[in-house]
Amino acid sequence: MNLLVGIDIQPIDEVESSLRTFGSRYRRLLFTDRELETCGDNSTTSSRLAARFAAKEAVLKILDIQDVVPSWRSIEVGGISDCRPEINLYDVAAELARLQGIRDVFVSFTHSGGVAVATVVASAWSQSEEVSP
Repeated sequence: MNLLVGIDIQPIDEVESSLRTFGSRYRRLLFTDRELETCGDNSTTSSRLAARFAAKEAVLKILDIQDVVPSWRSIEVGGISDCRPEINLYDVAAELARLQGIRDVFVSFTHSGGVAVATVVASAWSQSEEVSP
């Protein structure tokens, strides 16, 4: 088993600017309905979305992307309320993870001081290793 680590930092003001400039187009391009619902639409929305953006970037850093890049919405940050955050992968992101033997993906993030930071850790199994379902 190998451990993979990805980290990313995202300025919150960049997300605020994109929300002002592109509005719902920006939201729908980058975030799932579940993420948008979790983040709400209030004074903390920009920092929450920035943390999710950083988490998605950190996931992209652990995937061995060569010819195909997953869509932003194929990486979802969920499970926030009353439990630790989780990463859900769909479509191309899920297929890349499966092909690379990535089974478990964990995320931690924070937002303070004008930035959001996310760290992602994943376990990857080589094809020669026996993995139980």
